[in-house]
Amino acid sequence: MRSRVLFSLAAFLAASAFSVALLGVRQYEFGDTRYAYLVWNLTLAWIPLVLAGLLVAAYARRRPAVELLAIGLAWLVFLPNAPYVLTDFIHLGTEHRQFDAILLASFAFTSLALGFASLLLVQLVVTRAAGAAMGWFVALSSLAAASVGIYLGRILRLNSWDVVRRPGHLAEITLTRLQDPFGNRQLIGFVIVLCGFLTIAYCAFYGFTALAATSRGDRR
Repeated sequence: MRSRVLFSLAAFLAASAFSVALLGVRQYEFGDTRYAYLVWNLTLAWIPLVLAGLLVAAYARRRPAVELLAIGLAWLVFLPNAPYVLTDFIHLGTEHRQFDAILLASFAFTSLALGFASLLLVQLVVTRAAGAAMGWFVALSSLAAASVGIYLGRILRLNSWDVVRRPGHLAEITLTRLQDPFGNRQLIGFVIVLCGFLTIAYCAFYGFTALAATSRGDRR
């Protein structure tokens, strides 16, 4: 188990380093730093995985339910930062499009993999604590919540830190939406499409991890 975890972390670190290296190549070749913000976005994408790891450790040590819930809520707040990088393709310019597409894809898919890995860890904890049905409920609900969070970040320019810095502003937005939940067609369409994509992609990710686990079990 420990070796698989270390291998996964090494793969994520290698993918992150490769993405940053591509950014360095772009800056060296074209003298342009317009995509430097991707490094910060990738850093934020690591936070959910770190929090999920803390949740697993806390559950293994039989920490109080309140502590587990607090870590889980913090994880949910930062989860949108991982798939959010997918939306950075809107910044793809007209120059160096081939290289930039690979650059953005490298950051986007690395961030998405980090988010899915964190979601898998959380789902496993919930499954062990409350059963498979609750595990899937939490996983799919988290993807829906992350889709809303990505909309808030991309369209309304909010971020995870606003939960602490501007809770009143977030509460005001929430109350406005609740008064007319179907009034914003852009929000509904964005969330449905993005949540659908993330759900299908995560199910594929989950399936491959389950297949790999089964294969290891058969060999043993």
